[in-house]
Amino acid sequence: MSELKEAPMQEQSDSVEIPEKDRVPIPQKISFGFGIVSDHLATFSLNSFTMPIFNIILQLSPSLIGYALMIARLWDAFTDPLIGSLSDNSKSPKGRRKPFVFWGALLTGAFFPFLWLAPVAWSQTLTFIYLVGALLIYFTFYSIFSVPYQSLGMELTPNYRERTNVYSWMSYIQQISSFTVPWLLALTTLSVFRDELQGTRIVSIGVGIAIAAAGVLPALFCVEKFSTIAQTQKKENPLKSLRSLSKNRPLIFVFAAIGTYLLAISATQALDVHVKTYYIYGGDLKEGAFLFGYDGTLRVVFSFVAAFLIQALSKKFDKKHLILACIATIFICKIGILVTYIPGKPLLTFITKPFLSMGETGFWILILSMRADVADWDEYKFGRRREGLIAAVGNWIAKLSMTAAMALGGIVLQYIAGFDVSLGGNQSPETLSRLIWSYALIPASAAAAMFILMIKYPLTHNMMADVRATLEERRDAV
Repeated sequence: MSELKEAPMQEQSDSVEIPEKDRVPIPQKISFGFGIVSDHLATFSLNSFTMPIFNIILQLSPSLIGYALMIARLWDAFTDPLIGSLSDNSKSPKGRRKPFVFWGALLTGAFFPFLWLAPVAWSQTLTFIYLVGALLIYFTFYSIFSVPYQSLGMELTPNYRERTNVYSWMSYIQQISSFTVPWLLALTTLSVFRDELQGTRIVSIGVGIAIAAAGVLPALFCVEKFSTIAQTQKKENPLKSLRSLSKNRPLIFVFAAIGTYLLAISATQALDVHVKTYYIYGGDLKEGAFLFGYDGTLRVVFSFVAAFLIQALSKKFDKKHLILACIATIFICKIGILVTYIPGKPLLTFITKPFLSMGETGFWILILSMRADVADWDEYKFGRRREGLIAAVGNWIAKLSMTAAMALGGIVLQYIAGFDVSLGGNQSPETLSRLIWSYALIPASAAAAMFILMIKYPLTHNMMADVRATLEERRDAV
């Protein structure tokens, strides 16, 4: 097999129109976008509730919460590749992905409210056991949905630029969850509820319904363009597939960037409520929760702007140029926390949010579009369509990173910052200082590492055009 030469980075012409056969109809783009609403409600709602509910209300130590999440992610190391392999090898007339997406969304949404039913009177041991058991069931259902859903996104179009458009539309629709999730914790504190725990249990029912309703839409309306081609390939042992997948160099760069980003951002999210509640507001959980909500709302507005800009700029500049600019923006904004987060001055925290939102939104649109390109590169190098396994490994890395981040957040709170929940708003100045420095430097360091990684990413627009031409000489065009 001849190797494609890595062309030097350059601007791409905006005169090349996307062929009609490669375009994804807008209703399909919208339906696919609602899948990420379901996905983000399932994951980020969990992250938003877990530390405040199990640590602050149920008094489970941050380190035990982190261990529970780590156990659940070890289980994912088995379930994600299994679901990915089953999906890749499915011969269902309804598609390789859509039946999994449909039933996985319903099961995930139905089980979400059960995560928060541990009684206050239980000991730490019983609460820990309950959390572990509930997470194992929940993440199994989530794998059934999320792995095939992520695979489906790679199969909607074979076109390099249209993939960026697909994920830009996904970003537009995603803002429904981006707007909703930051307010969920604030909703649980409303006076209509007896306390925050009752509020969480009732709000979680609505979240579960939304997860199910949004999650089934991709299964109902999207078209799998590679399904017919993939169904002619022979089954392959998942372990053999994983070994060859590890030799896909561009995929390693994409996965490393995603894992590094999520490790930092999720660690920051684990600290976020504590920073806003204790550093900015001196221990007022309700004010901290509402500041978290205002923060998320502002970022939603600028996420729309970012998605529009990425769509426009992708006609002129290669994905690699754009993602490096997004990562540099994230780095600057995270360092800016050290001068914009001042106790008692919540409005200053909003200064960098528009730029941070645009940087983060741009990063996700582009890295997911790159992941779809890497699936084509994988077929070019190894002769198989295996989006399911690629999504499974990517999902597991993402979930492992987020879980490690929760553990890291717990360790930072308990052992580095020295946070003591029993002190309430009377944390020491040294604790608050260590908390804010960790909150800024963890994601800034990750952004620096991501920048170095993506400088080395090899695939370009011209290379992927040659890859597609080669593939369509070997088998039918899509």
